[in-house]
Amino acid sequence: MGPARFARLTAILACASVLAPAAHAQTAKAAAPVPAKSAKAPASAPAKPAKAAKPAPAATVREEPASYSLSFDKTITLHADRTAESVSTTRTKILGESALRAVGQQSISYVEGMQTVEIVEAYTEKADGRRIAVDPASIMTRDEASGVNAVYLRDAKARIVIFPDLAVGDSIVLSTRSDTKSGVFPGQYFYNVVFPRQVAFKDSTLQVIAPKDLALNVAVFGEGIEHRATEEAGAVRHVVSYHASPRMADEPGATSPLDRDARAFISTFKDYEELGRAYWAEASKRATVTPEIQTLADEITAGIAGRRAQAAAIDHWVKANVRYVAIYLGSGRVVPNDAGAVLKNKYGDCKDQATLMAALLAAKGIASELVLINGGNAHSLDLPPTLATINHVMVYLPEFALYDDPTASFSSFGVLSETYDKPAVHLSANGVRLGRTPPMHAADHTLLTQTKVTIAANGTMSGETKQTATGMFASVARAVASAIESNGPETVAERQLQAFGTPGKGRFEITSPRNLGETYIVKSRFTLNDRFAPPPAGRKIVPIGMPVLGRPGDFLLGTRYQGRKLPFACMAGREVEEIDVTFPDDKPRNIAIPGRKIANRFFTYKSEYRLDGRTLKIRHEFVSLVPNQVCGPEIEVDVDKPMAEVRASVNSRLTMNATVRPPAPKPPETGLGALFRGIR
Repeated sequence: MGPARFARLTAILACASVLAPAAHAQTAKAAAPVPAKSAKAPASAPAKPAKAAKPAPAATVREEPASYSLSFDKTITLHADRTAESVSTTRTKILGESALRAVGQQSISYVEGMQTVEIVEAYTEKADGRRIAVDPASIMTRDEASGVNAVYLRDAKARIVIFPDLAVGDSIVLSTRSDTKSGVFPGQYFYNVVFPRQVAFKDSTLQVIAPKDLALNVAVFGEGIEHRATEEAGAVRHVVSYHASPRMADEPGATSPLDRDARAFISTFKDYEELGRAYWAEASKRATVTPEIQTLADEITAGIAGRRAQAAAIDHWVKANVRYVAIYLGSGRVVPNDAGAVLKNKYGDCKDQATLMAALLAAKGIASELVLINGGNAHSLDLPPTLATINHVMVYLPEFALYDDPTASFSSFGVLSETYDKPAVHLSANGVRLGRTPPMHAADHTLLTQTKVTIAANGTMSGETKQTATGMFASVARAVASAIESNGPETVAERQLQAFGTPGKGRFEITSPRNLGETYIVKSRFTLNDRFAPPPAGRKIVPIGMPVLGRPGDFLLGTRYQGRKLPFACMAGREVEEIDVTFPDDKPRNIAIPGRKIANRFFTYKSEYRLDGRTLKIRHEFVSLVPNQVCGPEIEVDVDKPMAEVRASVNSRLTMNATVRPPAPKPPETGLGALFRGIR
């Protein structure tokens, strides 16, 4: 799967934006125009106060071309019973041909049990000012379900609007009216909007009109956005204005716009403790220890004495037996199913699996807390509280001071996926509190790659690779092993060798991806097509075998991007690569190769090369030391050049020259060994 960011590789491990759709469903929205998607202290320490993320300096931002631009004017009228009416007009201008397909068909998502949606007006506005109305036959309603993410809302609907006669330079205009009949939490209302800099937003306005005696909290963050509140005839009118900023290109590994770009949060909740109590009021009823759950908990832990080991066994059982499927029905949407129902069905979403695990733990007298957190690339909790960044549920076990994610089906007990170093809301019978998941430590996430290559007398090269992984490396290794099972161990091996520039045949030897011990091992054997030839072949690639998790320097600090303006995700960990190349007995072996050392406050790197008899031993070690899982854009400047040196060292080739002038008074040497002059 290549050296990609862990968040992308383990998408199946996290709860896929479960709570967020319900939150956004409070007011219907067009899918294309306003994409509001989500991107230390011990667990008991209070979370850091919410504050605006430091924006990128606008003066240094280059305007990026866009295929379309959009703006909107939206008014929400909030009633005393927390129901609401929303009237919205969105204007999208086509600037490039690629946008014709992308935005020429608009989809407005809503939940039938919570909302009604009406298309007030829809037309194409030609560049010369003519209006071409959408034919009513081109406005359709269909059931909406996202089987790709295994998420199904039985009463979720989508209103599809197809715009006619659309060309570059035209605009599409869509006006809608929606009524929110019930909210996610009874008696509460919240809404949020975000203006990602990667989208070419024009000036836009959001107005919220609320009864004067209704406590409504409104806050804005980021550049180019402001909030004004005025009183009028028993009501308060909140006006949020966004002023267009230069569009920025997306950057690899960047954190969520919800952490950094212009955004507005509106809520009747005053803080996350209050929101947590509203969730707990319903969720706590679902973790009942039934006779079936008690029997299962006893079976799972039979013969296991230690309480931590019992908790680990319960975690492993849930991951192995309950698959991720989310089906929602009713107005609540955020309320989990009963633990007994989850056990019967053997499927559920993150909150269902967390509830079942909590019930199984309770059956063994092990206390746990539910944890609300962001499962994507957002790392902050802005006030007032909404579900914008809380889209995932997992558990915390106070007895062991340990977080665990039962939906991280390839992770060992206590190993998280994308939820390290994030604020969290803890819920239990003892109350609601704010906490923070621990940051990553290099010693907990390790990868040791050992490759042995043997060169026969006729130049044939064969060998084996063994990768031993812990922590999140083990999680990814299991996910890769599952893919190897699906695609075939010999087919994947052949493709892997081809990708490394050393074509040949091979086979992976994997244990079950459901083996959730702390260490996971992937083995492979291979034989290369090309033979090791003597000079004048020139530079020779050192065969690196078949590593499936990248090489030292890959992965942990993400992808390099010069001129980075946005904060990006980074991880702590340790990667070691050992390559032994054994030459035939009849070849001279007089090899002297210098090593390499790099050390700074973000990482260390060391390479070593030595000759042991007729075996050339190569060792590369990379350790990421970042203290947190968000790195500021300024860090890119510090690591870019050193990381380039790491890549050059790891990907070095042996240089072979036709002749070597040995130091006097020794006689001239010939043969392969004397021709290795160094690593470049």
